[in-house]
Amino acid sequence: MIPECVVPYLIIIINCIFFKGCRKIIFPITPRKFRIFVSEYISTIELCATIAETGVVWAKHGDLGCSTAILLCCLWWAAVFEDAEAAPFGLFEEIVLYKQSFTSLKVILPLSAQILAAATTVFYTQSFWCFHWTEEHETLHMQKCEAALQVSVVYGMLIEFGISFISRFVALQSTIFSERIAAWMNAITTTILCKAALDTTGGFFNPILASALTLNCVGNNLIEHFMVYWVAALLGGLTARYLHVKFIKILNKKTE
Repeated sequence: MIPECVVPYLIIIINCIFFKGCRKIIFPITPRKFRIFVSEYISTIELCATIAETGVVWAKHGDLGCSTAILLCCLWWAAVFEDAEAAPFGLFEEIVLYKQSFTSLKVILPLSAQILAAATTVFYTQSFWCFHWTEEHETLHMQKCEAALQVSVVYGMLIEFGISFISRFVALQSTIFSERIAAWMNAITTTILCKAALDTTGGFFNPILASALTLNCVGNNLIEHFMVYWVAALLGGLTARYLHVKFIKILNKKTE
């Protein structure tokens, strides 16, 4: 019998192996035109399902266990996600800042894949939780989910704006470093931000992830959810992208 305290870690490892296998099998037979759709779908559901399981890790081993799991997962995702973002920030920024058409396949394919993956996440996670391998799994399977937002909508928007801005700005700036350094920069930043906002908004700073795990949960209505996890987060990411572009232009002028 596997100890309960080990179960969530095993599920996270299973996720990593399973979705890595999916990439190995599906990518070679996917038409190049639809590769981004498949890549985004696999990466998004892996992200959402794994983060859902870190909630069980937190219940078992607190902040240390959860933070360690998130850090290691972020390093893993940096190695396997390739061209997938598993978040709508880049798409939104391309539309607003660079006038990319919302109806273009460059937007429709990845965004629809992310949304579909978010909707699929609940079925995937429940396929594990329904076995009630831990007390937390039984609760997650049997009871209605609860919203992560524990503060006012305005305060929640400020928090999600702030952590989305920091996360996105670090991600953009990290591209000037080697892949290994960039991976560690982003992993550490993500871990710190998750911990910092865990007790207020849940610390998602990713609209797709937030909706996959908390949409229609008890405690918030759709408007509150949309304002905090979509509007505020996307504006935070957009601000980071805008400042990043300005920063790069300034550096280029200095080197001329």
